Parts: sequence; C-alpha cells; structure tokens
Amino acid sequence: MDYSDANFGKMQEEAVRRVMEMQQRSRSAVGGDRQTTPPPQKDPPNDIFGGLLGGIKLDEEKALIALLIYILHKNGADIKLLLGLAYLLL
Repeated sequence: MDYSDANFGKMQEEAVRRVMEMQQRSRSAVGGDRQTTPPPQKDPPNDIFGGLLGGIKLDEEKALIALLIYILHKNGADIKLLLGLAYLLL
C-alpha cells in the first residue's frame, strides 16, 4: 500500500469517520439503555458506622481487615504490621 500524503490523508479521514460513528453508536446505546432501566438506588447509609467512619466506604474485605487490626492490636502485635494492614484500608 502506498503511504503518500494523499493516501495518508484519506486513511486519517476514514479513521475519524469511524471514531465518530462508534461514538454515536455508543451514545445511542447508553441513551436507549437509560430510558428502559431505572437508575440504581443507593443503600441507605448505616447511621452507626456513618458517623464513626466519616464517609469511608466499608466493604466486606475492609471490614475483615479492620477487625484483624483490632484483634492484633489487643494481642500486642507489632505496630509496623498494624500500619501495614491499615494502609490496605486506604
């Protein structure tokens, strides 16, 4: 294939056209999907943990790590280990 300036310009125009076409398809797919499905609802915040944690999202893994930190702290674990585990919560 000849890569002259004219041919390169045509390839570039074709690439731009395909990108715009794909963007339009994705917008129509997302726009059509929004109309048929209801918006996701957030779970109501737990007031007990919401005030204590200051808005930190707590999933199962983070809760398990936090519990492990607490247990290790009560048993006199090394502070470096506790800080390492706390870093995982970030």
